Amino acid sequence: MQRVCKAAKAWMTALVAVSGAAMVSGCALDPVGLAIGAASSMSGPSEASMTADVAAAYRGTDCPTLEALLKDYSDPLPTLGGSERQAQTIHITAVRQLMAEQRCPAAGAGSTATAAVTAGPGTPAPAPAPAAAREPQGAMGAAVEPLTPHLVQALGVESPRGLVVTALAPGKAAELSGIRAGDVILEVRGVAVDDAAQMRRVLGVVPSGQSVPVKLWRAREPRELIVGPITSTTPALPPGAVYADAPVLPVAPVRERFCVAQVIGSGLFASGLHSPLFTVRNDGSEAESAKLTTAFLEAARKAQPGYWLAPHPRPTCTRDSKVCTSASADSDVLMMMCETDREKGAQIYEALRRDQPLIELAWSPSAP
Repeated sequence: MQRVCKAAKAWMTALVAVSGAAMVSGCALDPVGLAIGAASSMSGPSEASMTADVAAAYRGTDCPTLEALLKDYSDPLPTLGGSERQAQTIHITAVRQLMAEQRCPAAGAGSTATAAVTAGPGTPAPAPAPAAAREPQGAMGAAVEPLTPHLVQALGVESPRGLVVTALAPGKAAELSGIRAGDVILEVRGVAVDDAAQMRRVLGVVPSGQSVPVKLWRAREPRELIVGPITSTTPALPPGAVYADAPVLPVAPVRERFCVAQVIGSGLFASGLHSPLFTVRNDGSEAESAKLTTAFLEAARKAQPGYWLAPHPRPTCTRDSKVCTSASADSDVLMMMCETDREKGAQIYEALRRDQPLIELAWSPSAP
């Protein structure tokens, strides 16, 4: 993180002087979320939490379908490795747990090989969940863990309550709706959550296929997202029916924004590229702003082939999307800053040119 902060010093000068952004923990990149991913990776993904979330998504499925799913997930397992194998085994474990709960025939005899592969060497297969009275269960495709005191301090969370997202299921509601690893889920449907089982129950009363409002803590700021479609044991609404509690967030107005983007390498003799001041017209959402920031990085890669090769995570933006940033594993820093006032945007551009003259790349969002 120290190398990242050093590489972005020129950006911070312009940011503080022109935009009045706050410095946090000695590095102004912290407010735009670079510390979040690192903090969340300390705890690591929870296989138990992800398994429970996947099981909640499948709960209510009949035995023949579960048996077919088990076969579909088990057959390709010997050919997989790394994260693909880990994801596959989580699904296998979840399906087997449900088959045991429902006393499906294939859950017992003849499945020991699959259980051994799923559990791993020297680890007993997970015990079946108790067949007690079922409570509604729902899932959004996010593995979560309770906040630890260390994470509360590292992420700057105002209250020691909430669930930190440690992993996302590809293609599920959480990922599709913009939740990211390292986010802290504070509320779901207006209910404060600090336990994964509690969150599944809150989601479970919502008809499957609907969306829910989620309050997050990201980059030391509260955020609100509409997350869906979730899966739950509450049956989906019939065609044409309207969900009574359907969440609505106000639509952000479309406005002109005046932006400049830059990518800077790390090291003593770091070099980089910056854009001219360019104008965009959008709603200032994080999704739109992150897309613009990534587009500039792709232009930089084309302009300097073989130089900006290290992969970058999707940029994280402040709540007002005035600043979006991302840092690669090599500590290359990508950043975009925007203002709704043309004069302020021009001041940022001039401050960057003055403080750290780099190569200007003739680029705009409309460029090929």
